[in-house]
This record gives sequence, C-alpha cells and structure tokens, in this order.
Amino acid sequence: MDFAFYRTIARQGGVFTVAQALDSCSDAEVRRLVRTGRWRRSPWRGVLVDGEIPDSFAVQVRAASLAVGADLVACHSTAARLWEFDVIGSDLLHFLGPPELVNRRRPGIQVHPSSLGTNDAVLVDGVWCTPPARTACDVVRLTPPIDGLATLDAALRSAFCTRDDLTAAAARQTGLRQVVRLRELVPHADPRIDSPMESRMRWRFLVARFPPPDLQIKVPEGGRARWLDIGWREERVGAEFDGQQAHMTPQQLRDDRRRHNWLTENRWTLLHFTKDDVYRQHRAMLAVTARALGLPPRRWRS
Repeated sequence: MDFAFYRTIARQGGVFTVAQALDSCSDAEVRRLVRTGRWRRSPWRGVLVDGEIPDSFAVQVRAASLAVGADLVACHSTAARLWEFDVIGSDLLHFLGPPELVNRRRPGIQVHPSSLGTNDAVLVDGVWCTPPARTACDVVRLTPPIDGLATLDAALRSAFCTRDDLTAAAARQTGLRQVVRLRELVPHADPRIDSPMESRMRWRFLVARFPPPDLQIKVPEGGRARWLDIGWREERVGAEFDGQQAHMTPQQLRDDRRRHNWLTENRWTLLHFTKDDVYRQHRAMLAVTARALGLPPRRWRS
C-alpha cells in the first residue's frame, strides 16, 4: 500500500474516496479491505472511512464533504452541531458554497448557494464550517421562529460567540430573508437559560408582548434562598418548564416539591408548563400567565 495514500487519509480526517483508493491499489484490494473491516463504507456512495477511526458526527460530515465537494463548508444546523449549540437535531447535513454553485444535493445532504461567500470559514474538528455567530444567525433565519431564541441562547451558552458577535453577524446579513426577525431577537439572547425548551417558552412571552421575564431570580427569605430560572420578580410570578419529571429520582422529586412549597409559602405564584403548552396550547399558557401577572385580558395570538 502506498504510504503517501495513508498520509492523504490522515490529512482528510480518516475519510477518502474510492477513486483515491484506486490510485494506490486494485479494485479487488479495495473490496477485500472493506470486507475485512480495515475500511468501511460511509452513507454516501464512493466515500470510505478508515476502519480504525471511531464513528462520530464530525467523521460523517467529513465524508459528506467529499461526496459533495471539498470546496464547500458546513453551515446551518450542521455547523451549529459542530460548534456544540444545535437545538434543531436535524439528520439533514447542510453545506454552503458560492452563489453560482451548481446544485450538488445528495440523499441526506442539502447544498446552499450563498451571496456572502465562504472566505470566513473556520476549521472545527477537521471540518470547514461557518463561524459560530454567522452559523447561529443562519439557523435563526432559516428555521421556524420558535427555534430562533433557543438557538441564540445556546450559541451564547456555548461561549463560542458573544452578543456583540451576533449583532455584527446579523448586520452583515442585511437584505437576506428573515433578517428583521433575527435582529429583533438578538438583544434578547441570554446564556443563562438552561434548556432550549425554556428558551422557546420565553420566546412565547416576548412575542406576546409580555413584560420581559427576569432570569435566574434569587428569592431570599430568612437566611435561605431559592432560585427560579424564569419569572417576574416584582409580580412574584415564576414560570417553570417541566420536561423531565418522569425521569426524576425520588430524591429529586422530593427536593423539587419542597422547593415549590417553600416558594409558595413565601408568596410566589409558580406556573408549570410542558412541551404541549409551549408548542400547541400556547394561547392557554399565555392567558394563565397574564392572569397571574395581572395583565388586562386579551386574545393572545402568538
């Protein structure tokens, strides 16, 4: 086996094309190495992976890059996952190229032309991808509105970018679709939100023009203190997203109920909402919260 070929495999992060392999060995040898597990097939025809390389998301993206062309860069939710702030969870891989790009879409791969180009690409885990702030802004513009604030919160929480970075990235996207919505959300982005679903719940309140909720509220009383992730301090109202109760240990459940009772005894109103409330029954969620806050009744349309 040509040692130079293995240097090529290492340089490409453990992925290579069948055509590259055939430059160094016969077709029969390629089949033998795949059959014995020395090499393995990727999900994309004509692209192989070194069998000694553990499977990972980055390896999948490297292989996909060879399938569509190494001149492209990962973007959108694919880049967000590489930057560790993806909240979409899509199986579709996204790549970006120049505006004159000929469509190179493959099964499981979407290729996007970009008027902004790819000169700002950054190497992450062996994959060229859009920078973190640009990535977050792209995701916000091109996904359902309810995922926007969750993406921005997660991007800040990852510490790979700042709010100033997001503001600058949004400014560079002037004229692109949904950039107005993006710019409205950036000032509300906050790394203190712990989960995407809490971000989505908070987004419902902001879109409905509620007073912006306070975050990480400390409630002191008699030398003790409890914390609320989201709420309105002056009105003594907290909004809790319940997503993991079914997986709580008995001790976690006990501590949660004691915390709830303690806050109630200290004149706080705690409202509990679920995924169904945030996604499907949000008008009822808003109405309940409005009554707790003493807001005038109205027909919530967010």
